[in-house]
Amino acid sequence: MTRSGLYQRNAARLLLLTFLLLPAAVAQESGKTLEWADHTNINSGRIDPPWTRRIDAVELEDIQIHGRSIMIGEPFLGDLRDITFRVKNISNGPIGFIQITVTLPEIKISPDIPFVRASASGKEPKLLAPGAEADLRIPDRTLYDWVKDSAAKQGRELSTIKRAAIYSVLVISPKDGQVMGGCLKTLDLRNACPAS
Repeated sequence: MTRSGLYQRNAARLLLLTFLLLPAAVAQESGKTLEWADHTNINSGRIDPPWTRRIDAVELEDIQIHGRSIMIGEPFLGDLRDITFRVKNISNGPIGFIQITVTLPEIKISPDIPFVRASASGKEPKLLAPGAEADLRIPDRTLYDWVKDSAAKQGRELSTIKRAAIYSVLVISPKDGQVMGGCLKTLDLRNACPAS
């Protein structure tokens, strides 16, 4: 085979590979970001209670998607249903319930998406002892489907939404009762909420 024949064959292979791989690269999802919700009152320009309250009984240890840590404000690849918030009870008493609620700022009427602690047996989880950690997730597939349907009713595919915001944190304990705030203490200062 001549040199120009080898060149043409290699060029054809390269073109074929380019056309085969280009759609796969385009099909990859683009980055999404998780952020803290903006609770600024549009009339006063201030953040009103309870949004100014930082929950200090629980500390956000990590945010993971498929076992990999992500940071608030930094792009990540993945789906909302795969996010896990790892929290730690740093209070001096047990905690019965923890919920981080996430919203979708790109949707006019966003659904409130709860991330909660769930037991493997489906029963209500036991009290979280001081120093213990727990993972918070979207509780079931039905809820995720409802979030998808809520976005679709407003003309948006959930896969095209690029921003999710931590809207509120709710902690219920036998000692302090129910406490809600706009943010919580974080182990990594890069994840700290703006109000803290």
